[in-house]
Amino acid sequence: MSGLSSDIRISTHHADDNTTEFWLRTVGQLLINVECGGHRETGLNATLLHKDFHLFRAASIVASEHSVTRTAGAIRTDGRDPVFVCLMKRGKGFTYQGIDCVHHVPGDIVLYDTTHPYGHGFPGDMEMCVLDIPRSVFEQELGPWQYKKLIKIDHSDGIVGWCAQAIHRAFDSEEFSREQRATQVLELLSTALRVQDDKLATTRSSLASLWRAKNYIQQHLADDEISCESISRAVGLSTRQLSRLFELDGTSVNRYIWTLRLERSRIDLKNHALRHLAISEVAFRWGFNHVAHFSRSYRNRFGETPSMTRKISV
Repeated sequence: MSGLSSDIRISTHHADDNTTEFWLRTVGQLLINVECGGHRETGLNATLLHKDFHLFRAASIVASEHSVTRTAGAIRTDGRDPVFVCLMKRGKGFTYQGIDCVHHVPGDIVLYDTTHPYGHGFPGDMEMCVLDIPRSVFEQELGPWQYKKLIKIDHSDGIVGWCAQAIHRAFDSEEFSREQRATQVLELLSTALRVQDDKLATTRSSLASLWRAKNYIQQHLADDEISCESISRAVGLSTRQLSRLFELDGTSVNRYIWTLRLERSRIDLKNHALRHLAISEVAFRWGFNHVAHFSRSYRNRFGETPSMTRKISV
Protein backbone atom coordinates (compact mmCIF):
# COMPACT_ATOMS: atom_id res chain seq x y z
CA MET A 1 0.00 0.00 0.00
CA SER A 2 1.09 3.56 -0.66
CA GLY A 3 -0.37 7.01 0.13
CA LEU A 4 -4.12 6.79 0.80
CA SER A 5 -5.41 3.50 2.11
CA SER A 6 -7.08 2.76 -1.23
CA ASP A 7 -3.85 3.19 -3.22
CA ILE A 8 -2.11 0.03 -4.40
CA ARG A 9 1.40 -0.09 -5.85
CA ILE A 10 2.73 -3.22 -7.56
CA SER A 11 5.93 -3.92 -9.46
CA THR A 12 7.45 -6.74 -11.46
CA HIS A 13 10.31 -6.53 -8.95
CA HIS A 14 7.93 -8.38 -6.60
CA ALA A 15 7.67 -11.33 -9.02
CA ASP A 16 9.31 -14.57 -7.93
CA ASP A 17 9.94 -15.87 -11.45
CA ASN A 18 8.10 -14.96 -14.66
CA THR A 19 7.61 -11.18 -14.59
CA THR A 20 5.17 -11.13 -17.50
CA GLU A 21 2.83 -13.69 -15.92
CA PHE A 22 2.96 -11.81 -12.62
CA TRP A 23 2.14 -8.56 -14.40
CA LEU A 24 -0.80 -10.04 -16.29
CA ARG A 25 -2.32 -11.48 -13.11
CA THR A 26 -2.02 -8.17 -11.31
CA VAL A 27 -3.33 -6.04 -14.19
CA GLY A 28 -6.20 -8.50 -14.57
CA GLN A 29 -7.12 -8.04 -10.91
CA LEU A 30 -6.81 -4.26 -10.78
CA LEU A 31 -7.70 -3.17 -14.31
CA ILE A 32 -8.74 -5.57 -17.06
CA ASN A 33 -7.71 -8.85 -18.70
CA VAL A 34 -5.05 -8.43 -21.40
CA GLU A 35 -2.15 -10.30 -22.93
CA CYS A 36 1.34 -8.85 -22.79
CA GLY A 37 4.72 -9.17 -24.46
CA GLY A 38 7.97 -7.79 -23.06
CA HIS A 39 11.55 -7.67 -24.25
CA ARG A 40 12.63 -11.21 -25.15
CA GLU A 41 15.97 -10.99 -23.37
CA THR A 42 15.34 -8.76 -20.36
CA GLY A 43 11.66 -9.46 -19.75
CA LEU A 44 9.19 -6.85 -18.58
CA ASN A 45 10.13 -4.19 -16.03
CA ALA A 46 7.00 -2.37 -14.88
CA THR A 47 5.23 -0.69 -11.97
CA LEU A 48 1.56 0.22 -11.51
CA LEU A 49 0.04 2.68 -9.04
CA HIS A 50 -3.70 2.20 -8.66
CA LYS A 51 -5.80 5.06 -7.20
CA ASP A 52 -9.50 5.57 -6.53
CA PHE A 53 -10.94 8.88 -7.78
CA HIS A 54 -14.53 7.97 -6.77
CA LEU A 55 -16.05 8.57 -10.21
CA PHE A 56 -13.37 6.38 -11.78
CA ARG A 57 -10.13 4.60 -10.93
CA ALA A 58 -6.74 5.41 -12.38
CA ALA A 59 -3.74 3.18 -13.05
CA SER A 60 -0.42 4.95 -13.59
CA ILE A 61 1.87 2.57 -15.47
CA VAL A 62 5.64 2.99 -15.90
CA ALA A 63 7.27 0.25 -17.96
CA SER A 64 10.03 -0.78 -20.31
CA GLU A 65 9.51 -1.80 -23.94
CA HIS A 66 6.38 -3.97 -24.26
CA SER A 67 3.05 -4.50 -25.98
CA VAL A 68 -0.42 -5.39 -24.71
CA THR A 69 -3.49 -6.75 -26.49
CA ARG A 70 -7.06 -7.38 -25.43
CA THR A 71 -8.44 -10.21 -27.50
CA ALA A 72 -12.02 -11.27 -28.25
CA GLY A 73 -11.42 -14.26 -25.98
CA ALA A 74 -10.40 -12.04 -23.07
CA ILE A 75 -13.49 -9.90 -23.61
CA ARG A 76 -15.78 -12.95 -23.52
CA THR A 77 -14.36 -14.16 -20.21
CA ASP A 78 -14.13 -10.71 -18.58
CA GLY A 79 -17.40 -9.10 -17.52
CA ARG A 80 -15.88 -5.63 -17.22
CA ASP A 81 -16.80 -3.09 -19.90
CA PRO A 82 -15.35 0.34 -19.00
CA VAL A 83 -14.26 3.11 -21.31
CA PHE A 84 -10.50 3.68 -21.06
CA VAL A 85 -9.01 7.15 -21.32
CA CYS A 86 -5.22 6.94 -21.63
CA LEU A 87 -3.14 9.98 -20.71
CA MET A 88 0.28 9.69 -22.34
CA LYS A 89 3.01 10.92 -19.99
CA ARG A 90 6.36 9.70 -21.31
CA GLY A 91 7.69 7.84 -24.33
CA LYS A 92 6.27 7.22 -27.78
CA GLY A 93 3.84 4.48 -28.71
CA PHE A 94 0.85 3.42 -30.75
CA THR A 95 -2.66 2.15 -30.10
CA TYR A 96 -4.85 0.17 -32.51
CA GLN A 97 -8.43 -1.06 -32.60
CA GLY A 98 -9.92 -2.74 -35.63
CA ILE A 99 -8.28 -1.23 -38.71
CA ASP A 100 -7.50 2.08 -36.97
CA CYS A 101 -4.06 2.83 -35.54
CA VAL A 102 -2.82 6.06 -33.96
CA HIS A 103 0.64 7.10 -32.84
CA HIS A 104 0.91 9.12 -29.65
CA VAL A 105 3.46 11.16 -27.71
CA PRO A 106 3.45 12.74 -24.23
CA GLY A 107 0.47 15.07 -23.77
CA ASP A 108 -1.82 13.14 -26.12
CA ILE A 109 -4.94 11.30 -24.97
CA VAL A 110 -6.44 8.12 -26.43
CA LEU A 111 -9.95 6.82 -25.68
CA TYR A 112 -11.51 3.49 -26.58
CA ASP A 113 -14.30 1.07 -25.78
CA THR A 114 -12.84 -1.98 -23.99
CA THR A 115 -15.61 -4.27 -25.29
CA HIS A 116 -13.81 -4.37 -28.65
CA PRO A 117 -10.32 -5.86 -29.16
CA TYR A 118 -7.44 -3.38 -29.00
CA GLY A 119 -3.72 -3.17 -28.45
CA HIS A 120 -0.88 -0.86 -27.37
CA GLY A 121 2.76 -0.94 -28.38
CA PHE A 122 5.69 0.87 -26.78
CA PRO A 123 9.14 0.55 -28.41
CA GLY A 124 10.94 2.01 -25.37
CA ASP A 125 10.46 3.19 -21.81
CA MET A 126 7.02 4.68 -21.25
CA GLU A 127 4.59 6.16 -18.75
CA MET A 128 0.84 6.20 -19.22
CA CYS A 129 -2.11 6.80 -16.92
CA VAL A 130 -5.22 4.75 -17.70
CA LEU A 131 -8.49 6.23 -16.45
CA ASP A 132 -10.81 3.27 -15.88
CA ILE A 133 -14.24 4.91 -16.30
CA PRO A 134 -17.29 2.73 -15.59
CA ARG A 135 -19.66 2.77 -18.54
CA SER A 136 -22.51 4.04 -16.33
CA VAL A 137 -20.41 7.04 -15.26
CA PHE A 138 -19.25 7.76 -18.80
CA GLU A 139 -22.81 7.66 -20.11
CA GLN A 140 -24.12 9.87 -17.31
CA GLU A 141 -21.41 12.51 -17.73
CA LEU A 142 -20.72 12.36 -21.49
CA GLY A 143 -23.56 10.35 -23.01
CA PRO A 144 -23.49 6.89 -24.63
CA TRP A 145 -20.29 5.84 -26.40
CA GLN A 146 -21.10 6.61 -30.03
CA TYR A 147 -17.80 5.99 -31.79
CA LYS A 148 -16.98 3.05 -34.03
CA LYS A 149 -13.24 3.46 -33.53
CA LEU A 150 -10.72 4.67 -30.98
CA ILE A 151 -10.33 8.41 -30.48
CA LYS A 152 -7.10 10.40 -30.24
CA ILE A 153 -7.01 13.89 -28.73
CA ASP A 154 -3.83 15.51 -30.04
CA HIS A 155 -2.23 17.88 -27.51
CA SER A 156 -0.92 20.12 -30.32
CA ASP A 157 -4.23 20.45 -32.20
CA GLY A 158 -5.56 23.95 -31.51
CA ILE A 159 -8.60 24.18 -29.21
CA VAL A 160 -8.81 20.40 -28.83
CA GLY A 161 -5.15 20.45 -27.88
CA TRP A 162 -5.87 23.06 -25.19
CA CYS A 163 -8.45 20.64 -23.75
CA ALA A 164 -5.93 17.79 -23.75
CA GLN A 165 -3.38 19.92 -21.91
CA ALA A 166 -6.03 21.07 -19.43
CA ILE A 167 -7.06 17.44 -18.77
CA HIS A 168 -3.46 16.52 -17.96
CA ARG A 169 -3.12 19.55 -15.66
CA ALA A 170 -6.41 18.84 -13.88
CA PHE A 171 -5.56 15.20 -13.31
CA ASP A 172 -2.05 15.95 -12.02
CA SER A 173 -3.07 18.88 -9.79
CA GLU A 174 -2.88 18.52 -6.01
CA GLU A 175 -4.95 21.68 -5.52
CA PHE A 176 -8.27 19.83 -5.46
CA SER A 177 -9.52 16.57 -3.96
CA ARG A 178 -9.56 13.46 -6.12
CA GLU A 179 -13.31 13.57 -6.65
CA GLN A 180 -13.06 17.22 -7.73
CA ARG A 181 -10.26 16.36 -10.14
CA ALA A 182 -12.33 13.50 -11.54
CA THR A 183 -15.23 15.87 -12.17
CA GLN A 184 -12.92 18.35 -13.88
CA VAL A 185 -11.39 15.67 -16.10
CA LEU A 186 -14.79 14.40 -17.23
CA GLU A 187 -16.05 17.93 -17.95
CA LEU A 188 -12.95 18.77 -19.98
CA LEU A 189 -13.17 15.45 -21.81
CA SER A 190 -16.78 16.19 -22.73
CA THR A 191 -15.76 19.61 -24.06
CA ALA A 192 -12.86 18.15 -26.06
CA LEU A 193 -15.09 15.57 -27.74
CA ARG A 194 -17.77 18.14 -28.55
CA VAL A 195 -15.17 20.42 -30.15
CA GLN A 196 -13.58 17.54 -32.04
CA ASP A 197 -17.00 16.36 -33.26
CA ASP A 198 -17.86 19.91 -34.44
CA LYS A 199 -20.70 20.13 -31.90
CA LEU A 200 -19.18 23.11 -30.09
CA ALA A 201 -17.83 26.23 -31.81
CA THR A 202 -15.70 28.27 -29.45
CA THR A 203 -12.29 29.84 -28.96
CA ARG A 204 -9.33 28.99 -26.76
CA SER A 205 -9.91 32.26 -24.89
CA SER A 206 -13.56 31.45 -24.17
CA LEU A 207 -12.70 27.96 -22.93
CA ALA A 208 -9.97 29.32 -20.67
CA SER A 209 -12.40 31.88 -19.17
CA LEU A 210 -15.08 29.24 -18.70
CA TRP A 211 -12.60 26.97 -16.98
CA ARG A 212 -11.47 29.75 -14.62
CA ALA A 213 -15.10 30.23 -13.63
CA LYS A 214 -15.62 26.51 -13.09
CA ASN A 215 -12.48 26.30 -10.97
CA TYR A 216 -13.75 29.14 -8.80
CA ILE A 217 -17.10 27.37 -8.39
CA GLN A 218 -15.34 24.14 -7.41
CA GLN A 219 -13.38 25.99 -4.72
CA HIS A 220 -16.44 27.80 -3.31
CA LEU A 221 -19.19 25.25 -3.95
CA ALA A 222 -20.18 24.99 -0.28
CA ASP A 223 -20.40 28.78 0.14
CA ASP A 224 -23.97 30.01 0.68
CA GLU A 225 -23.11 33.33 -0.97
CA ILE A 226 -21.85 31.95 -4.28
CA SER A 227 -23.70 33.59 -7.17
CA CYS A 228 -23.32 34.70 -10.75
CA GLU A 229 -22.26 38.12 -9.44
CA SER A 230 -19.57 36.81 -7.08
CA ILE A 231 -18.18 34.48 -9.75
CA SER A 232 -18.10 37.30 -12.31
CA ARG A 233 -16.13 39.53 -9.96
CA ALA A 234 -13.66 36.74 -9.17
CA VAL A 235 -12.84 35.94 -12.81
CA GLY A 236 -13.03 39.48 -14.21
CA LEU A 237 -16.08 39.11 -16.45
CA SER A 238 -19.46 40.77 -16.59
CA THR A 239 -22.44 38.65 -15.54
CA ARG A 240 -23.64 38.76 -19.16
CA GLN A 241 -20.31 37.46 -20.45
CA LEU A 242 -20.29 34.72 -17.82
CA SER A 243 -23.82 33.65 -18.69
CA ARG A 244 -22.94 33.45 -22.39
CA LEU A 245 -19.95 31.20 -21.61
CA PHE A 246 -22.13 28.75 -19.73
CA GLU A 247 -24.74 28.88 -22.50
CA LEU A 248 -22.00 27.74 -24.88
CA ASP A 249 -21.55 24.80 -22.52
CA GLY A 250 -25.23 23.97 -22.77
CA THR A 251 -26.19 25.07 -19.25
CA SER A 252 -26.55 28.10 -16.98
CA VAL A 253 -24.43 29.23 -14.04
CA ASN A 254 -27.09 28.28 -11.50
CA ARG A 255 -27.82 24.94 -13.17
CA TYR A 256 -24.11 24.11 -13.18
CA ILE A 257 -23.80 24.89 -9.46
CA TRP A 258 -26.94 22.87 -8.72
CA THR A 259 -25.73 19.85 -10.67
CA LEU A 260 -22.27 19.95 -9.10
CA ARG A 261 -23.80 20.13 -5.61
CA LEU A 262 -25.96 17.09 -6.38
CA GLU A 263 -22.86 15.19 -7.50
CA ARG A 264 -20.96 16.18 -4.33
CA SER A 265 -23.93 15.02 -2.26
CA ARG A 266 -23.87 11.67 -4.05
CA ILE A 267 -20.16 11.24 -3.30
CA ASP A 268 -20.80 11.98 0.38
CA LEU A 269 -23.72 9.55 0.52
CA LYS A 270 -21.46 6.80 -0.83
CA ASN A 271 -18.68 7.64 1.62
CA HIS A 272 -18.68 5.15 4.50
CA ALA A 273 -16.79 7.62 6.68
CA LEU A 274 -19.79 9.99 6.49
CA ARG A 275 -22.52 7.46 7.28
CA HIS A 276 -23.03 9.14 10.65
CA LEU A 277 -24.49 12.16 8.80
CA ALA A 278 -28.23 12.14 8.16
CA ILE A 279 -29.33 12.61 4.57
CA SER A 280 -30.68 16.03 5.53
CA GLU A 281 -27.25 17.00 6.90
CA VAL A 282 -25.59 15.99 3.62
CA ALA A 283 -28.16 18.07 1.74
CA PHE A 284 -27.64 21.13 3.97
CA ARG A 285 -23.89 20.69 3.70
CA TRP A 286 -24.13 21.35 -0.04
CA GLY A 287 -26.59 24.23 0.05
CA PHE A 288 -29.93 22.41 -0.26
CA ASN A 289 -32.29 23.96 2.29
CA HIS A 290 -35.36 21.85 1.49
CA VAL A 291 -34.90 18.10 1.90
CA ALA A 292 -37.97 17.14 -0.14
CA HIS A 293 -36.83 19.31 -3.06
CA PHE A 294 -33.32 17.87 -2.74
CA SER A 295 -34.67 14.30 -2.86
CA ARG A 296 -36.76 14.99 -5.97
CA SER A 297 -33.87 16.67 -7.77
CA TYR A 298 -31.52 13.87 -6.74
CA ARG A 299 -33.86 11.19 -8.08
CA ASN A 300 -34.33 13.07 -11.35
CA ARG A 301 -30.55 13.31 -11.75
CA PHE A 302 -29.47 9.80 -10.70
CA GLY A 303 -32.57 7.63 -11.07
CA GLU A 304 -32.63 6.67 -7.39
CA THR A 305 -33.37 8.29 -4.04
CA PRO A 306 -30.60 9.42 -1.67
CA SER A 307 -31.53 6.62 0.75
CA MET A 308 -31.22 4.06 -2.06
CA THR A 309 -27.73 5.36 -2.88
CA ARG A 310 -26.67 5.00 0.73
CA LYS A 311 -28.19 1.50 1.01
CA ILE A 312 -26.50 0.28 -2.21
CA SER A 313 -23.15 1.61 -0.99
CA VAL A 314 -23.18 -0.45 2.22
